[in-house]
Amino acid sequence: MVAEIEENGAYVKSVQYNGIDIIKRSNDGHKTHGGIAPLFPYANRIENGSYTFMGRQYQFARTKEGNSIHGYAKDIKWDVEEQEEDSVTLKTDLFRENEYPFHVICTLHICISGSRFCENANFYLREGKAPIAPGFHPYYMVDENWEINLERRALKAMKKDEYFPSGDYVEFYKNIRSKRSGYFDDLFKYEGQIVLNTSQMRYTVERINSKYFMLYNGQFAENRSVAIEPMSSPVNSFRTGDDIKVLNSGEILPFGFSFSVDEIESS
Repeated sequence: MVAEIEENGAYVKSVQYNGIDIIKRSNDGHKTHGGIAPLFPYANRIENGSYTFMGRQYQFARTKEGNSIHGYAKDIKWDVEEQEEDSVTLKTDLFRENEYPFHVICTLHICISGSRFCENANFYLREGKAPIAPGFHPYYMVDENWEINLERRALKAMKKDEYFPSGDYVEFYKNIRSKRSGYFDDLFKYEGQIVLNTSQMRYTVERINSKYFMLYNGQFAENRSVAIEPMSSPVNSFRTGDDIKVLNSGEILPFGFSFSVDEIESS
């Protein structure tokens, strides 16, 4: 296994296994259209980009659609703390005046071992309290007949509009298959192992402190990948408070994911 990582944004540009791309590369330069981007201090969208914490209101930068999306850790400078042939440890302060005025220190350890890839983050707050809702955005390479197998039924979040959950959930399936028409852009509540099967590869995904995942295979997946995005909290949790993580002074929050890959022999 070989991983290519950018120091700027702690962004994993590509991962190969036996010379084959198993993580789709971004073809347009956007870090959430390929590779594996760290989504800190929050994953997915915040409605209108604004949130209230401990009685004070804050405002993140917004996109043209009028919301904020995927945080900013993927676009800031990280310091390399340690690097070896099969691992790298990077560190940054997520403090951003007016948007996120909290000194949350993130240490991110990325490693490969045989057929396994992992990213483990530790978030540490120097003082006070701070909200945090981290995620990652990996695009796994697949063919048209992919299938996800879960240990038990997941809960699928109902939507109040195109982007945001209503707060209600409906029981879904243990096996999630590629659609013949349309695509997934859905939030699921599920703790447990995730196995993604294709005709050539099997990915076994494990998560740390991730009760949710987004499933996406829309436009930017390019009909050849599936994003299974581990998340600690549901979409828009900075505004709703649903399952939001609150760091206390001196506290460390671990969060991460790993996957192992197996080649499936053709009969």
